[in-house]
Amino acid sequence: MAGLDLTWDARLARPAADLAIVGTKTWLEKELGTSITRENDGRAPSEIGSILMPQTPQSATWYTRFFSASRLDEDIPIPPDVNAVVLDGNGAIKHLIEIESPVVFCVLDRSVADETATEMLMQLRNTRGEPFSLTENLGWSPPTGVEALGFTVAL
Repeated sequence: MAGLDLTWDARLARPAADLAIVGTKTWLEKELGTSITRENDGRAPSEIGSILMPQTPQSATWYTRFFSASRLDEDIPIPPDVNAVVLDGNGAIKHLIEIESPVVFCVLDRSVADETATEMLMQLRNTRGEPFSLTENLGWSPPTGVEALGFTVAL
């Protein structure tokens, strides 16, 4: 009905590249080998890399782009076909104002004494943001030990 059959082969050969992750690239690459699973799920854990399928020289297909936070100035603007960006750590979050994407996730490192990224996020939320409930709007409650807040900002 939607006409997806007309481009099915292209979709299989070239899935959407609509997710970008910004952070310390060497750390992100190491974390791709980490296994994850859901609680009470009987299936075997999956490696993060097999889910995100990052672009590598050996990739036949890919759909996650990785950007180095320290060199992000060279990559801005983020390509317009990216629908979600994950900013991992304070070095990546400092670029938040420059990112134009429908959805942006910021992962804060609370073990670092520098609160600059946290303060910037809170100021953006308080001055330009419209808060929304993660539980009501997304149907998600953060697990124990995880702080999470959500808000919208006009592009």
